[in-house]
This record gives sequence, structure tokens and C-alpha cells, in this order.
Amino acid sequence: MHTSMYRSFCLILMAAVMLVAGIPSTTVQAAYRPVSSVVLTVGSPAMTVNGFDFPVDPANPKVVPVVEVAWNRALVPIRSVVELTGGDVTWMSVTRLVSLSLESHTVELTVGNARAKVDGRTVWIDADHRVVPTVVRGRVMVPVRFAAESLGGLATWSAQSRTITLTLPKQMQQVTDMQGHTVIIPRRVVRIATISATATQLVFAVGAQDQLVVASFGPAVKGKAMGMIYPRMSQLPDAGNANAANIETLLAAHPDIVLTEEGPALAQMRAVGLPVYAFSAEQPGQLTDAIKRMGVLTGHTAQATASVGLLKAKMEIITNAVASIETAKRLKVYVAGTGIFKTFAGDFFQTFMVRNAGGVSVAEQLTGGKVDVSPEQVLVWNPDVIILTSYTKESVSDVLANPKLQSVAAVRDHRVYVMPKYIVSWDMPVPESFLGTMWLAHKLYADQVHFDMATEITLFYRQFYGFSVPMADLTALSQ
Repeated sequence: MHTSMYRSFCLILMAAVMLVAGIPSTTVQAAYRPVSSVVLTVGSPAMTVNGFDFPVDPANPKVVPVVEVAWNRALVPIRSVVELTGGDVTWMSVTRLVSLSLESHTVELTVGNARAKVDGRTVWIDADHRVVPTVVRGRVMVPVRFAAESLGGLATWSAQSRTITLTLPKQMQQVTDMQGHTVIIPRRVVRIATISATATQLVFAVGAQDQLVVASFGPAVKGKAMGMIYPRMSQLPDAGNANAANIETLLAAHPDIVLTEEGPALAQMRAVGLPVYAFSAEQPGQLTDAIKRMGVLTGHTAQATASVGLLKAKMEIITNAVASIETAKRLKVYVAGTGIFKTFAGDFFQTFMVRNAGGVSVAEQLTGGKVDVSPEQVLVWNPDVIILTSYTKESVSDVLANPKLQSVAAVRDHRVYVMPKYIVSWDMPVPESFLGTMWLAHKLYADQVHFDMATEITLFYRQFYGFSVPMADLTALSQ
């Protein structure tokens, strides 16, 4: 009996003038709650929802806000508005009944009937009893002032610009983030803030980057590649990171969700009511899980599924490629951090990356994340291969010339390499790490593992960033 309103109808609501009382900023900060601000213009097939453009009716561009002369009322499509604020709309064709629900409110209207039910009470739709829900262009039209008030919102009408502005509460939901915290966030997210460079890259992985209103890219990311991929980067405010967040910047941006990592700023953001969701991608499987979660949170599940599918397919290829390498012949790998005598313990992402590439991390028995080690310890480990990250201060020639490392197999055999970087270093817990794993497997086992890196790089950045890597960059990365 219930059918999709995209196929059967689009709700149209009448505009009425209403004043919105101001709320002191201290009150807002003490009880922050996302709201939907929707602006529609008579005759326009597009509407603005919280600063972003959406079609009034995705199925029919001819459905636009109009003025009904007989009632002297402006009629505006509302179906997408209700869904974009997280509410529900249903239609029963036999009884011609329209149902709206948002937060704790429910509204039932019937085409041709001047009365409706609001939270179980029967009321008049309008003081003018001629006003009834009607059908225009095969879509149901419902009075806007009545619907907005009934759903706990407000509506204003500007005769000069012929625009209708709706302010509606957002339907909230309870979810659990990747750190195990219970979080209350909007059911439909439009405005996204990130205070984590990792979270920002996850937003790109699902194609939601145009919804960013605050973003942390990290100093290492703000380079040539990201500038070409996302020119908007320089226009977005930065609100810090999980250790120190700028609360006022976040509040001023009115985000529907703040994406971050575990850190001291979490408590501060929660204290002012910001909807904060913490991600983690350091452990095996977390990166693909994070992409899936990001897709659900932002409403971009299709691209999230496609991105995860690509990563899983490539990881299976890598796994199969290194599977035939005997355990006793697997190479010992040392990954340097910011310096040659700084490395990553077994609980850090780089260790899992080495393992996935068929190697054995010499530091996998250590704990504590980023750790300092002595030259003597590196000599004891005697790695077959040394990987310098893009942020290691020493160069390959520096390491090869270091008198303290001359007895190390990797130095003796000149098997010291620098992990590539494009947007960020390929060893970081972001989607680019899958390219890093491919590159590393090839460096470790060049005779057994072969990848056409130029093809893989092209495919990856097209899927995850919608970007074609310039030939000069592609050549440099493929070496």
C-alpha cells in the first residue's frame, strides 16, 4: 500500500510569515543541536539545505514552488526537505493519506480534507477552511505553515525575493563510534566537520568532500597534490585536531557531525553538545570498516561500497602474490619514522602493512606505538630492508653512509627505499596505504611480485578522489 514518494508524489507545502526568536550564544553553546535550514524560491527546481544545493524533486525538475492564486498562498515541495532533515514520509494511494514524522511529532493529512491529525489530535489545517492538501503535477501539496509548526519548526516568507525559509529540527539517532562511545547524531548528515586528517581522507573515500564545512588536512597533506585534487581546501576553516580543538570555529560552522580521533578534545566538544564521532584505523580491518561507517553516516553508501570493494580486491591480489613465499625466506623489514632511529612498534599500522606485504617487521615485538631505538638494536635486528617514510629526516644516502649501520644487511646490500607520498605518505592509516602495501611487496620480492603501479595508481585516485594523476607525477610514483 505504501509506495515511494519519488514515484508517486512530492509533498508541497504553503508558506506563511513566522518570526524566529534569537537565542543567546551562551545558550546555544550549552545545548548545541543541529537544525535544518531550508530555502526554496518560487519557480526554482533547486533548494538550499544548510548551505548546500539539492533538487526540489530529484525525479521531476518541473516540480517547483508556486503561488496558488485562489488561496493567495505560496506552495513549496517538502518531500526532500523532510527526508534531508531525517524525517519520514509515507503515502497510501487508496486512502490518499500522507504521513509525516520528525522526532516526536507525527502528522497525517488527506488530499481534499481541511482537517488533519497532529500527534493524534484532529485540527484544522488553516484558518481558511478552503485550504486542503491537493495534487499538482501528480504530486501532493500540503500547507507549509501548518506542517512546519506541527513538526516543531518555523517558516518565513519573503515577498521581495519570493523565497520560503523553513527551520526544522533534525531527526537524531544513537550510534556507537569506533572507540565504543555512544553518540547522538543526526539521522541525515549534511554539514560535515573534521578535526582529524585521517577522518578527512575517509570523507573523500565516500565522495562526501563537498559537504565539508570545517576540515583538518594536516600540514603534510597541504601540498601540491591536495591543492589540485581539492581547490576548496584553502577556503575551509581549520578547527585544530583531537588534542586541541577550536570549539568556537566548530560551533560557528553548525556541523551535523564532527569526525575525529580519540584525544583530549573529545570531552571538550561533548561538553558543548557537538555531535562528535571518533574513528580509528590503526588495527587490521579498521580502515575498511571506517570507510563503511563513513558511507552510512554521510548517506554515501554506494561509493563507500565501491571503494571498499576495490581495496578488498587489491588486498586479495597482494595476499595471493606473497602467499607462495616461504616463512623462512620472508625478509626482515625496518620502518623508520621521523628519524632513522625511530620506528613503529607492533601495535602500529606500519607493522600490519609490512606483514600484509609478506615481510616481517623487526620491531613487531615492541609496544608503545612510536619508539626510539639504539643503533645497537638495529644491528641486532639486522633487517634485510630499511624503509624510510616520506617524513624521515635522513635520506637514503645518509643511511647508506651512516658509520653505525655499515654492518646491517639492508645497508650492505643497498636495500634502503623511501616510501612514496602523494597526498600523504603511503604508510599512514588512510586509503593510500593500500598503494603503499603494493609498492612494498614489489620492493621486497621483485622477482615474485609484479604490479603495474601506474595502472594501480591511476585506478586508485580516480575511485577515491575523482582525480586523474598528471603523467609526471604518475611516472615519479611508479618508480
